[in-house]
Amino acid sequence: MGNTPWEFVIVTDPDVLEKLSKAKPHGATFLKKAALGIIVCADPKKSSVWIEDASIAAIYIHLAAESLGLGSCWIQIRDRMHTEEISAGAYISKLLDIPGNLQVEAMVAIGHPAEKIAPHPAETLQYQKVFFGAYGRPYRG
Repeated sequence: MGNTPWEFVIVTDPDVLEKLSKAKPHGATFLKKAALGIIVCADPKKSSVWIEDASIAAIYIHLAAESLGLGSCWIQIRDRMHTEEISAGAYISKLLDIPGNLQVEAMVAIGHPAEKIAPHPAETLQYQKVFFGAYGRPYRG
């Protein structure tokens, strides 16, 4: 829609990265060892598809990292909790002074990967979920 509702906060401070790694109980701890974190936010009032726009922006961050020989990992924040009382987004917003009109969609951890993970073998790819022309017609490549 061209409204570009997304905004980013780039964090390189190790102390702040450690605090961000505690934004939710699971799936963020590795951020404390990352070289940087990018917090992907968006303004829901700017676009009815802010979630999609922010997600697409985050994917471009992943692609840019890969093109530079870096590793990256998505950390889901929207609809996740920091504690039973505080959302992960509210925790991050308070920590980084993110204004109330913005929602935190995700964080992206970026750095040199600790290990090189092999791609999935071709025989494990789920080709049965790909159809040609209409749903139910198998794609035969």
